[in-house]
Amino acid sequence: MKYQYQDLNLRKSTLTVIAKANEIIDEYMAEGYELTLRQLYYQFVARGLSENREREYKRLGSVLSDGRLAGKIDWNAIVDRTRQIKENSHWEDPSEILQSATDSYALDTRKGQSTYIEVWVEKEALAGVLERACKPLDVSYFSCKGYVSQSAMWRAARRIIRQDSDKAIILYLGDCDPSGVLWLALRHGSVIMPDLQVLS
Repeated sequence: MKYQYQDLNLRKSTLTVIAKANEIIDEYMAEGYELTLRQLYYQFVARGLSENREREYKRLGSVLSDGRLAGKIDWNAIVDRTRQIKENSHWEDPSEILQSATDSYALDTRKGQSTYIEVWVEKEALAGVLERACKPLDVSYFSCKGYVSQSAMWRAARRIIRQDSDKAIILYLGDCDPSGVLWLALRHGSVIMPDLQVLS
């Protein structure tokens, strides 16, 4: 939905960026994906439309903000997964509770498997892509958000230890820059998960 809240006199270069953004957004929405600002920015970088610099990321954010206010970009096209309202569930009828329980019922298809698998990704921006690949296979996935905290590593260790499996494998997707080298993050974790196999 496009709503115009301000009458902005946008420069030609800004309109060009907005047009390219809409093209990428439409492409991903057709596949069922909702993009965050950072995901859209990575697409600009991957397609050679922008340099991989923080100032370029901020510039794109500013252009998108103006584009939305000017009614040129769908307000539902860019999502913010980090700022969500928390509220209680409400039901009009007890049957709705039963239907919700029915919809959420699922057997653990991994239980009893000889190998326990998790998929980790360095960047939060790719979590939505992992979701579509992992959920149908009942495979857990996790966003490291750059560095894995010691708290997250400890919880991962406890989670993996609880599995009734012969071995555990983490499929890790990340860059080869310092923040993307998982063994740095696992240095402390190796004490509590000495037999963990990491494939990156």
